[in-house]
Amino acid sequence: MKKVNCIDVSTFQENVDFKKVKEDGIKAVIIRAGYGRETSQKDSQFETHYNNAKAEGLKVGAYWYSYADSVSDAEKEAKACIACIKGKSFDMPIYYDLEDSSQTYLGKSTLTAIAKKFCDTVKKSGYRAGVYANLNWFSNYLDYTALKKSYSIWLAQYNVTNQLECDIWQNSSTGKINGVNGNVDTNIILNDNVFGKEGSPETETPKPDVSKPNVYYKVRCEGRWLPEVKNLEDYAGLTGKSITDVAIKVSKGSVKYRVHVKGGEWLPYVTKYNTEDDINGYAGNGKVIDAVEVYYGTPSDIAESTGYLKAKYRVCPVNGSYYSYQYDNETGNGQDGYAGAFGVSIDKLQIVLS
Repeated sequence: MKKVNCIDVSTFQENVDFKKVKEDGIKAVIIRAGYGRETSQKDSQFETHYNNAKAEGLKVGAYWYSYADSVSDAEKEAKACIACIKGKSFDMPIYYDLEDSSQTYLGKSTLTAIAKKFCDTVKKSGYRAGVYANLNWFSNYLDYTALKKSYSIWLAQYNVTNQLECDIWQNSSTGKINGVNGNVDTNIILNDNVFGKEGSPETETPKPDVSKPNVYYKVRCEGRWLPEVKNLEDYAGLTGKSITDVAIKVSKGSVKYRVHVKGGEWLPYVTKYNTEDDINGYAGNGKVIDAVEVYYGTPSDIAESTGYLKAKYRVCPVNGSYYSYQYDNETGNGQDGYAGAFGVSIDKLQIVLS
């Protein structure tokens, strides 16, 4: 069995010494931000846990405990959560903790809709989202398959192994970790994709790889095409200005891509790179877009020498922070099949082959 490498904490753990926690092999901590629908229900230890964990360089996520009894109530809980975590930077998704016995009478369909509403509301604010529940809940009260397609899964099952595929497995509630007084929940990270990377392109140093093809792209905003960008050498876009059209090409292989119009639908796939060709030369119709989907086709010689590559891309909501990277049009493990959030305009785009 893999080694425990994550803990989750709340108001029930005080005076945590995160330096000792880190020295004990823990690399990540998921912190309860609060519970219920009011910001007054913010976890009393959230700020302290967050600041101290960050100071020790630990990966940080958060969770919100639910008492919601309707879809509209779930939205209120999401907004309370967003208000409580505002201004914070997270390496992991924001998880919705569904386990309260007072909710089970609602049934699987309603509880799944509640989970989706919370997660989608969180995602619209620029965070990644996930669902936490135990095996009983994922088996009987939630549509596990539907949720797994769109959100990260954090499974609680105190067993010798996890019986459902998940990104994080909470394997004990009675763990003993140096730096924590008493028992603490312990977890095993099974999918490192839960660790996103936030920040701006100015803080990232792309690693050149001459064996990989290059990707070139440009965007149009305010009626004009901006300069072409190569890989992660910069970003395509203007801060605060909504993107309306996208053009993408690769130096070797093939690429197909499309965009989703804000308040509308997905436009047809395109495969060429020609800003004069409004049929197949770029994706867009001059209207503001809120999501982008890119798929890279690896040629056989590249596949043989370096393996199959994927389009790794992300977008930024207008005047916000980047969403996590998307790989091709994959779903599951917290990926949506596209980069963006419906209803939220974007102002930056980055793409590389990985």
